[in-house]
Amino acid sequence: MSSRGYAVRHYLGSRKNIFGMVGALVGVSLSFADVGVWPAVAVGLYGVGALIGPSDPVPGEERLTEVLRREAGELVDRVKPRGEELPHGSFPAIRRILEVLRLVLDRLDQVADEPTDRAAAPERLAIAAEIIRIDLPMCLDTYLGRAPSASPQRAAAELVAQLDLIAGSVDRLAASVPDVDVQRAEDLTRDLRRRHGDPP
Repeated sequence: MSSRGYAVRHYLGSRKNIFGMVGALVGVSLSFADVGVWPAVAVGLYGVGALIGPSDPVPGEERLTEVLRREAGELVDRVKPRGEELPHGSFPAIRRILEVLRLVLDRLDQVADEPTDRAAAPERLAIAAEIIRIDLPMCLDTYLGRAPSASPQRAAAELVAQLDLIAGSVDRLAASVPDVDVQRAEDLTRDLRRRHGDPP
């Protein structure tokens, strides 16, 4: 691989690119708010995210996937003592969302050698980071920190709706990330069938 190709591949997986992608996703979401200049906003937010994003770890430092796995576990530990304050079924839903995200992070750690998979990995990692670090904490803080005068039924309905939206996004994300182990098993099965299968 040329030095230029290596540099491009390295940047695609860098933290700065991932933070930039998170900013760009926020910019794209503005299109749903009828902001007419959202492409320019997305580009600008990508630049801001890339500038403020941390540098890549030095050898021996934790990978971002490892950090996100730990943060997911910390989020479960933080919510668990207050699980009874959440609407029925909400804590299991949160735990399932984070379990699926851990699966996504595991798969991203061993992403396939296909160029398309490598190119899509930073965006998928950015989505996982946004859910773990922003979306879920914001939903929980909004519900648990609501004013005493707020309607508990309406607040519960909003939290359930928010968790359903996040769960759907997480399921789509998991479906989009290739399972390297399954792909290898399928490749082996095809090879064995070709070499040892019944003759036509």
